[in-house]
Amino acid sequence: MLLPRKKLKKILPTHQKIQEQKFLKIFGNLLYKKGLWSLSRRKVILGVFIGIFVACLPMPFQMVLATLLAIVFNANLPISFLLIFISNPLTMPPLFYFEYQLGKLIFQPSSAIEFSFDSMYENFDQIALCLWIGAFTLGVFSAFISMYSVNILWIRSVRKSRRNKNY
Repeated sequence: MLLPRKKLKKILPTHQKIQEQKFLKIFGNLLYKKGLWSLSRRKVILGVFIGIFVACLPMPFQMVLATLLAIVFNANLPISFLLIFISNPLTMPPLFYFEYQLGKLIFQPSSAIEFSFDSMYENFDQIALCLWIGAFTLGVFSAFISMYSVNILWIRSVRKSRRNKNY
């Protein structure tokens, strides 16, 4: 069985492919930091956290935010970059609806909002607040669960590989 690093090298976008992204050119030479490309368990796990968290946020230009956070926290950039695509045009509507419902459950607004264009426009601030509360909650929760799961899977994979080498 391949070690996690070897598997990741096969599926992750290359340094060059990420640098070719138009939105990321604003980061210039910061994309050359060595730690951003490290496949150490700690950096990968931090990249997983950032990617999952940012994927849950209802905002445009998630690539830019994921890249900025990876640079600031010195996490694996390709992992955080790749995981933001969990939220895509197919998954966004159910994801945002779930986040809104979660935010509504947490925030508990005083009045129910009808789903019509007029009522949405009039209650935009309340809808946005519920959506962002739900998104932040789901993002943090999902990111921690994902980070913990990847850590366990990584450790098991390395142990299994070491056991197989000893026999």
